[in-house]
Amino acid sequence: MKWNSIETFFLDMDGTLLDLAYDNYFWHEHVPLIFSKKNNIPFNEAKILLKKMYAENKNSLNWYSSNYWSERIEINLYLEIKRTRNKIKVFPGVKRLLSKIKAEGRVKIILLTNCPREMLHIKLDQTKLWRYFDKIISSEDYGYPKESKKFWKILENKLKYNKNKTAFIDDNVDVLKYAESSGIKYLFSVSIPDSKKQKKIIKDYESLENIGFFENKFID
Repeated sequence: MKWNSIETFFLDMDGTLLDLAYDNYFWHEHVPLIFSKKNNIPFNEAKILLKKMYAENKNSLNWYSSNYWSERIEINLYLEIKRTRNKIKVFPGVKRLLSKIKAEGRVKIILLTNCPREMLHIKLDQTKLWRYFDKIISSEDYGYPKESKKFWKILENKLKYNKNKTAFIDDNVDVLKYAESSGIKYLFSVSIPDSKKQKKIIKDYESLENIGFFENKFID
């Protein structure tokens, strides 16, 4: 890929720009702890129950929705996200890369995230990343997750971008498969979306350990 041929740069947020360690902590440690206290059950039992609930909703909007889970488990997750927001971290090199592209002024930088608006506002306010994007799109806006053909069809109709001159980075291989089926030419996966976990083996797409590798390889 030649960077000077790119007109549109799609970027995922959690696991690509932000360390997925926060989300894994929030959903698999913090929420189970609150849930266990609320229901007076052991922490490990709470983790098992929630893990089962999460699995039942995977690859759906509900799986990502803080509003849905607030109602389902009867806990105000908006408040819990605000209480834990200091744990939200931007990956090293992200702001440098976005600043460089923004200063160039040639490529549109568009955030494509499954993060619901309520949670998204907290994360962008905490990290100040909002200033770098030409457009911010939550799958909640379209009513379909990125792991669906309908999301990409709506996106295509609304943005009118050139797929042959578009690059997209996401840590979710399932999302990349749908992006590929929609016709996007340049696709990349992040192999270390969570800094506290081991590197993932990516077979179907060119992988980057983090966003800094993209800058070094394609932009410098």
